[in-house]
Amino acid sequence: MKPIKMKTTLRTFKVLVIMLASCGYVYADTEVNVDRVKWKEGGGNWTDHDQYLEWQDAGVGSSKRKKTYISKYLSPSVNNTKTMIMLISGQQGSSGSSGSSNCLTGQNQTWDSDWGTGDKTKASYIKDLSLAERLLGSGHVDPYNTFFSIVFNSNFNWGITKGTKDKTEEAFTNWLLKHGSSTNVERIILLGSSRGGALATRISKNIKQRSGWSDVPVYVGLLDAVPNVGQNELESKNQLTCTNPLNSNYYGRGADLGEFFGTLNKPQIRHVVTGAPVILDIRGFCAEESSWYEQTWANLEHKEIGRCNSEEGGAYEANKMNAGIVLLYDWVIEKLYE
Repeated sequence: MKPIKMKTTLRTFKVLVIMLASCGYVYADTEVNVDRVKWKEGGGNWTDHDQYLEWQDAGVGSSKRKKTYISKYLSPSVNNTKTMIMLISGQQGSSGSSGSSNCLTGQNQTWDSDWGTGDKTKASYIKDLSLAERLLGSGHVDPYNTFFSIVFNSNFNWGITKGTKDKTEEAFTNWLLKHGSSTNVERIILLGSSRGGALATRISKNIKQRSGWSDVPVYVGLLDAVPNVGQNELESKNQLTCTNPLNSNYYGRGADLGEFFGTLNKPQIRHVVTGAPVILDIRGFCAEESSWYEQTWANLEHKEIGRCNSEEGGAYEANKMNAGIVLLYDWVIEKLYE
């Protein structure tokens, strides 16, 4: 009977290991509270969240405010804040209103599935191994002096009007900067995927235009940032394209970042580009490399660099993480000590 007992014990042990590994993965995800910029209070009227009045003040439309969701994960006092970090996901579905996963922010594709009109704040999770989770678990982010925000849906969609984009950019910039003081903040790190990358780039310019903030170092990390060329976003209209050296079928839409930032103090930008179509001929931008703009190409589809997998809902894949968020992670850690 001894061999039988031993075999049974080993089998039981293997099952236990599998169960623990499975549980460990689930509990490695990080819980965050997500706020809705405009929500419906009880059975009454829609009302703006008291911590996000910048959207109303900037004139962003009511329907857009209802679909804007932000997590303020770390928020030390203004006087203590030395580092400000904001991660912005890509557009949520073709309409900008349906849940989509993103491995930069760590949100999954069902993050907004159970929101009701009466929900002001709800718990959600950012996935293990996402860029957001990697940074929070790195030991390099000090909760005492770091403001850390994750934007699940910026509603900064490709197809909205130029005027709405301008108002949304202003709201995000005003909201971010109120959490720090230009005399104390040592660095601002903006990280964006797809349309979130276009917004992050625009916010960096907005910051550099402001008195007192222009000399604060701003670092912008991008995954296949997508401008609206027809609106000349990021000075991308009538620019030459650039072919992905790893895949001749992919090409980026040129953007004249020197013209976009003009005489302003420049941010430091790190961009991972695929040149793959998002839909039809909408693509991420490319630009001429310089002392302040660095570009890397990846031979991946646009959705793959943003989701870190081939199929929505699938596990992150190592090659897709290494081509995008891992590069940005290493870059951010370096910038935290400059």
